[in-house]
Amino acid sequence: MMPGDRLYDPAQDKQWSSAVYQKAKQAVEEKLSTVGGVLKFSVICEAFKQKYPQLCDDSIKDPSYPKSPYWKHLVATAISALKGARRLKKADGGWIWTGEKSLPPPTPPKRHDELKQKMIYVGKKLGYHVSAEEGALYRHDVLWKQGAYKSPCHVIEICEGGSLPKDFDALHWANDPKNWGAKGILIVTDDKDFEKAVRRFVGQGGLIAVKAETVDALCKIVDENPQFLELIYSKES
Repeated sequence: MMPGDRLYDPAQDKQWSSAVYQKAKQAVEEKLSTVGGVLKFSVICEAFKQKYPQLCDDSIKDPSYPKSPYWKHLVATAISALKGARRLKKADGGWIWTGEKSLPPPTPPKRHDELKQKMIYVGKKLGYHVSAEEGALYRHDVLWKQGAYKSPCHVIEICEGGSLPKDFDALHWANDPKNWGAKGILIVTDDKDFEKAVRRFVGQGGLIAVKAETVDALCKIVDENPQFLELIYSKES
C-alpha cells in the first residue's frame, strides 16, 4: 500500500461504507437501466466514481485485495444484491439490466382539492353564485349563494385527513339562524369520519354528511344528464 493508505475498518468506516453501498445500488440501477446493453464492471465503477467522487476514497483498501479500493468491493456487493433481486444478470463481458427502470410513483391529485373543484362545478351548474375559502368567522371550503351579495345558502366543508371538530364547528356556525342559517354539507373521504359525522348530525335537518363517492356520482349526473337534475331541483325547496 502507498503511504497514507489503510485497510477498511468495519467500526471506523461503517457510516461511509453504508452510504457507498446505498448510492452504488442506485447508480448501478440508473446506469444499466438507461444504457440498454452490457457494461463491464470497470465501466460501472468509473461511472459511479464520476457521479459520487466524494465517496470514492481510494486510500481505504480492501482487506482481501490490498491493492484495490474498498469502495469497489461495495459496488460489487451492490451488483450482487441487484442480481439476487433479479434486476440484472451476468452477461458476456459484464452485466446487463433485466428489470424495469424504477420510477417514482406519480403523485395523485389531492382529493381535497379535487372534491372542492367538483362542488364548485356543481354549484355553478345549479345556478348558484359560487365562492371558496371565505367566511365571516371560518374560511369555508365552498359556498353557494343565490346572489353575489346574499349570504350563503349552502356551505360545504371537505374533510380529508383534516380536523372533523373544526369542520363541525364551521358548519354549525353557518347553520345557526343567528348567522347565515345555511344548509351544511360535510364531504368525507374516510368511512370512520362518515360514521362520526352521521351520528353528530342526527336530528339536525340542515346538516348532512356525504361520502366523496357521492360527490363523484353527482358530478357524473351533472355531466351526463343535467336535465334530470334541473327537473327535480328547486332552489326554493
